[in-house]
Amino acid sequence: MEQKIKERLDLVKQGKVPPGYKKTELGIVPEEWEQEKFCKLFSRIIERNNSGNTNILTISAQYGLISQGDFFNRNIASEDTSNYFLLRKGEFAYNKSYSANYPYGAIKPLIRYENGIVSPLYICFKSTTVNKCPSYYKHYFELGLMNHEIKSFAQEGARNHGLLNLSIDDFFNSILVYPPLDEQIKIAKILDTYEKMISKKIMLLKLKQQQKKWLMQVLLTGKKRLEGFNKKWEYVPLNKILTERIEKNTKNNLRICSVAVHKGVIDQIEHLGRSYAATDTSNYGVVCMGDIVYTKSPTGDFPFGIIKQSHLEENVAVSPLYCIFKPKSFAIGYILHSYFEDAINARNYLIPIVQKGAKNTINISNKTFLSRKLYFPTDRFEQDALAKILSLADLEIELLEQDLQHWQLKKKALMQLLLTGIIRVRA
Repeated sequence: MEQKIKERLDLVKQGKVPPGYKKTELGIVPEEWEQEKFCKLFSRIIERNNSGNTNILTISAQYGLISQGDFFNRNIASEDTSNYFLLRKGEFAYNKSYSANYPYGAIKPLIRYENGIVSPLYICFKSTTVNKCPSYYKHYFELGLMNHEIKSFAQEGARNHGLLNLSIDDFFNSILVYPPLDEQIKIAKILDTYEKMISKKIMLLKLKQQQKKWLMQVLLTGKKRLEGFNKKWEYVPLNKILTERIEKNTKNNLRICSVAVHKGVIDQIEHLGRSYAATDTSNYGVVCMGDIVYTKSPTGDFPFGIIKQSHLEENVAVSPLYCIFKPKSFAIGYILHSYFEDAINARNYLIPIVQKGAKNTINISNKTFLSRKLYFPTDRFEQDALAKILSLADLEIELLEQDLQHWQLKKKALMQLLLTGIIRVRA
């Protein structure tokens, strides 16, 4: 970063105004940047779904406005959608639901489809003729530069059932700060280029994930055999390849972990933001590298709990509610880890042996968990080969995820500099 930009950034962080800048209610910006009411640049959309449009949209943090059918594999809207708002390509929707990534809701443009419909709880709007560069505001909203305004009229105490309580008038009377048109166009072009790069990386990641799923479907069912292996597969009860681990965290000294659908066995604070463990964790179970952990907690696509292998290189501790098993080999554990990664496989294995109790709790003993059979290779070398192929596929996916995260962070950092005027892109 150029020294002048660094000095300017340091001054702004200290709340000081650099030469050529001014202080506004929305922060420190270049002197020639202007302020305008939201309603001058955007007008409200109130057209209802009178045409029977069935493309019901939802707002996703990663994908923006996306069809519920594509995102959830089903529609979760009410049967009567005649009061839903009709949205056309390039128009915006604001979801007043707040989340960790969007504490004041999310604003997204419709990009993927020519049109669609959204819940009447959303605030919908489109650019006016005064707004010459709508794509600039797509990034403006994504960075959360509307948050200051929304916060001022949607107070903490007004939150209700996950929705921010704010009026349409307040929303459209909020203030936007923006640069001259030529700078808007250049900023939008730069950030659009980054967005296209990120979209391609997301597509590549999804392709690799689909390839991994295909590998699992053919290799873990014995439908396709690896070259050089011809020993039979058998239906093997899990108690022949897993044994219960009974060690406890008696010294109260092990790191406390949780188990997540995508991240597997992971530090509880890293995953959940804070520790939910008891003060005394001496009765928590010890998990060693390679162990299989069954959570017995329903979550998302896994209504009977998730089953993961620990890939942490240290011993850790987990809640005494979890089941912990030691596999005969790391490869056997990895094959099981991959097999149960598929929600259908996990459901089909668990549904005959699980009983749900009060408050959706899962009742199943360790002995019962180990009682069912899976079709499994008997050749140790084939087990090793299968685990190696699956682990290489996982490594590819992990590297692609890291690369994607790197570009997303890079784009966010650039947005913060360009959309606040710390870096200028004038002619």
